[in-house]
Amino acid sequence: MNYLTIFGLLIISLSSSAEEKPYTMDSYLPPINVYEFYREDKIRPQKSDFKIKSTIAMSNEDGNRAVLVSIENLSSGRRILEPEQIVVMYANGDVTKLSSLPKKITVDGGASVNMTIELGYNIYPIISVLTSNNLKQ
Repeated sequence: MNYLTIFGLLIISLSSSAEEKPYTMDSYLPPINVYEFYREDKIRPQKSDFKIKSTIAMSNEDGNRAVLVSIENLSSGRRILEPEQIVVMYANGDVTKLSSLPKKITVDGGASVNMTIELGYNIYPIISVLTSNNLKQ
């Protein structure tokens, strides 16, 4: 009986892990002149005290996208990061605001946090992740 139980659990674990495809790193996204891609008529991030310091784009075989970001609080006080304060730019020129974050993010003044943000399916690669402070000239 124990062998059947172990065999059954092994089959279940193999089938569930086969459905989930891991992300691979696409590339580090260096700072670019966002105005070569970003126009004023595009969706803008909500004004905030946050700035994206670095971004690494990721994707899987199914076309799901995610980014690993380092975000800095430029204020001297504690701030809550809201999804509307971040926009993502794709290679086709589309700009989208985030609809949610993995969890509530509170950042102390002058501190930085690192997080992975799941973006879902998109055929086009990510070229930039921005806050209002990344758009200042």
